[in-house]
Amino acid sequence: MILSTDETTAAPRRTQATRRRESDNRMLRAAERLIAERGVAGTSLADVGVAAGYSRGLPVERFGSKVGLVRALLESMDGWFQAYLARHLDGVAGLAAVKLRIDAHLGSADRNAAATAALYSIYTESMFGLPELQPLVAQVAGRWRDGLAADLREARRRGEIARSADCAAEASFLLAAMRGLMVQYLMDRSASGLAKSKALLLARLPRPRTVTR
Repeated sequence: MILSTDETTAAPRRTQATRRRESDNRMLRAAERLIAERGVAGTSLADVGVAAGYSRGLPVERFGSKVGLVRALLESMDGWFQAYLARHLDGVAGLAAVKLRIDAHLGSADRNAAATAALYSIYTESMFGLPELQPLVAQVAGRWRDGLAADLREARRRGEIARSADCAAEASFLLAAMRGLMVQYLMDRSASGLAKSKALLLARLPRPRTVTR
């Protein structure tokens, strides 16, 4: 059987599941942009559908409600960031890993300013407008805090920081400091100010010391 040119060069037909994933992703990215510009309260599901190039009703069909959409967006952003961290932390431990985590968090302003603004809008509005999101926001924060604490405990085990260091308290402080710096950046949009603040925060960490054997 001889096939026509069209038949031999036709691209494989995408499955329904693939098309659904692509449309969901487009809507999440559209929600990210809109929330970064308007906040969660100023973004409607209909706006997201139109901005993504679909109908006004598709976000409702896929996510059910604004809470469902924002929850999916937060999970998507956190999943991407955890994968980013896993790649960059491979083979890194102790105090070096703590510094890398700080750099990765504060560096998000340069990597994707819209995602950063959207994330912090979700953080803020979960306290008031969307309290249903508080458990998920707490889980995201908990993963950050636990990661910092684990790296600090490894630094303590290696002798890089004092044996008396309270790693859990230090991790909580570092997370709070990073969040505060990001909020300040989103308010004044000063990249140079954020860079200086990051340097000060990194300088606050104990300096690695040589371990005598």
